[in-house]
Amino acid sequence: MKIFFIIILIIIAILLIVRNLIYSAKRNLLKGQAAWSGKDIKIKYTGSNDFSESKESDNFLKMIAEESEIYLEDESQRKED
Repeated sequence: MKIFFIIILIIIAILLIVRNLIYSAKRNLLKGQAAWSGKDIKIKYTGSNDFSESKESDNFLKMIAEESEIYLEDESQRKED
């Protein structure tokens, strides 16, 4: 019976040690990630700075709705023919 308790105590001790090792390994791995997460990454753009500027009066949803309505009308006429 004493051998049974000694074996159980050894198994529990090994499990606790392994758990602590895994926890410290995770903490060290994430520490390196945390050091890089706050860094600013500078990206150099080689393209031109010409961007199409939209006017405030443009209503893009309305334009899309009108184009889709025309497309659907054309498709329905093709199916009828």
